Amino acid sequence: MLNIINGDFYRIKKSILFYGVIIFAGQISFLLMILNGQDIRIGISIFGNLTTFISPEDVIALGVQYQKGLGIIVAVFISVFIGQEYQWNTWQHKWLISKNRFGMYLSKAILSATVSALTFLVFVLCALLFSGQISVMLTGGYITTVLCGSLIYIALGAVLCFISMLIKNNTTSVIVTLCYILFSETIVTVLQNIGSVSKATENIIAWCVQHSIYGMSSALATASMTPEVISTTVISSFVIFIATTIIGMFLFRKYEL
Repeated sequence: MLNIINGDFYRIKKSILFYGVIIFAGQISFLLMILNGQDIRIGISIFGNLTTFISPEDVIALGVQYQKGLGIIVAVFISVFIGQEYQWNTWQHKWLISKNRFGMYLSKAILSATVSALTFLVFVLCALLFSGQISVMLTGGYITTVLCGSLIYIALGAVLCFISMLIKNNTTSVIVTLCYILFSETIVTVLQNIGSVSKATENIIAWCVQHSIYGMSSALATASMTPEVISTTVISSFVIFIATTIIGMFLFRKYEL
């Protein structure tokens, strides 16, 4: 299995798309901080919801909320990178060498989680570096925010890997993963409306939303770093990664390669 993981990470080191994603994340962070430093008020509208950046903290909050931008480039990379295995018919070669479908899936899950978290870290670290307030921000509880945000992106990478591994068509995979990112808030709103029919269903859906990737990212970006927020993020991110990976491995085992 280690050979499979090493092979995937070797491939990613040769990927122009990977370096493009990392550089793009850093450049966007740099641009936002430069404009912010010039006291230029800017905003991004995602499906009618305007996010305005007036401080370095707002830029970091943007990174935490994956549906505002970073999640889009992560979704494109993961779906394309995994989709190429189907497009180039390289799964059969890996299967003949390893005879280990669990290892093949797990390798992609680890790689997806790593790239997802790394993209977030590059964005946030560039924001801290170019803010000119790095010492103040590092002592203001932002280390905890960065660590919790990284866990959320690890869980996000696992979910995007799950979707991409189970959709053989590259284009369809990109579309589905982008829809998952872009319509997260809409899906949550629909579920909340459905849950309002009774108190019991409302409580169940509220709990599910709170422990979902969307719920955790929203809480981390808008709420104070309470022990409840931290514990929910750590535990739920770990559970999401493990659950999607285990389910994905068993489903992938039956796939025709």
